[in-house]
Amino acid sequence: MSEQTYYQRSLGVEVYPHLKMALEVVDTSLPKVAVDAGCGAGRDALFLLERGFTVHAYDKSDAAIARLREKGQLHLDRTLFPQVCSFEYFAYPESSLINACSSLFFCYQERFATAWMNIARSLLKGGVFCGHFMGPNDSWVKMGHGDLTVHSKAELNELFARDFKILDIHEHDAEGMTLLSKQKHWHTYSVVAQKITVVNET
Repeated sequence: MSEQTYYQRSLGVEVYPHLKMALEVVDTSLPKVAVDAGCGAGRDALFLLERGFTVHAYDKSDAAIARLREKGQLHLDRTLFPQVCSFEYFAYPESSLINACSSLFFCYQERFATAWMNIARSLLKGGVFCGHFMGPNDSWVKMGHGDLTVHSKAELNELFARDFKILDIHEHDAEGMTLLSKQKHWHTYSVVAQKITVVNET
């Protein structure tokens, strides 16, 4: 199946509950500015646009960003700003919500620290991060994919300890399917966490 098939299917999948939860707990006094990190074809970016956010969305795939531009053309350069970019090089605006649905674990391990530092610094106090991290039992890890960053639950707690309060963390460790109908073992952590420090605080 093609890359286009993958993106088409992704648009038809319901947004994850944690993104909906993030909208319920984000500080409503903050500017409604969101970043969709590794946005794919833009399912979550479009969801956030519909709820009044200005959305900065990026993905490393030209095809993904082209699809998002097509789907969100009425919002382009007004409240939707798509960009082809990678995790560590994206220029994050100050934001109240950062979403990284099934994407951040595709950041190369040696570049993850820089990418995470940029995310944490750009999120305003009271803002919310929601996203997925890959656990060590995932079949892609067992296959030796070299382009993945993997975390244990203890490592995730440490990652969020300084700047965030974890509001919810859900571990999924079970057999399942990919969007391209391939069976695999998933081991992921879905996290919702609220920023408790000031932007650029040292």
